[in-house]
Amino acid sequence: MLPAEAWTPVAPSSFASRVRAVIKMSGSVSEIARRCGFSEGVVRSWRDGNTDPSRGRCVTMAKTLGLSLVWLAAGEGPMMLDGSNEDTVARTESSESTRSREVSAARTSALDPSRLAAAMKLLQSDIEMAGSRFSPVRHADLVAEMYAILGRSGESDYADRMVAFRRTLVSRVHDEQGTALA
Repeated sequence: MLPAEAWTPVAPSSFASRVRAVIKMSGSVSEIARRCGFSEGVVRSWRDGNTDPSRGRCVTMAKTLGLSLVWLAAGEGPMMLDGSNEDTVARTESSESTRSREVSAARTSALDPSRLAAAMKLLQSDIEMAGSRFSPVRHADLVAEMYAILGRSGESDYADRMVAFRRTLVSRVHDEQGTALA
């Protein structure tokens, strides 16, 4: 990973500067790539100002990370969908503390075999209905994401999380199929 001072200088209103803000908020290029289903190299290329994403990838990134699509694409309006006026630093600190709590909770909680089995069955069903396959690493990431969602089934936004996951999965299938055709 390049240190911040090695990044190509870009105008503050550029897509690259917005990607850097998202990286700061999310924690790392790897985290964004994993959550959105992109390669780390692609995210780094956007961060460094070498390339811009397709419209579909912009939409995927915005939906997956809870960003305003208008802010991500054009730099206008609030960064987050909720319209909060928190600054990026506060969001980053909040994101880091949330991530720390999640890691801590994951270490103290045992793996739930029935939830894992349900996650694997649901994911496999979704992948088969889409008529696609993923690499073992991508598949494992998707199972982990589904497992986490199922663990929050009692929360009010459970259905929204499940729908968002399935939309992201469909988008990833389309990206994979597009890559295979290229």
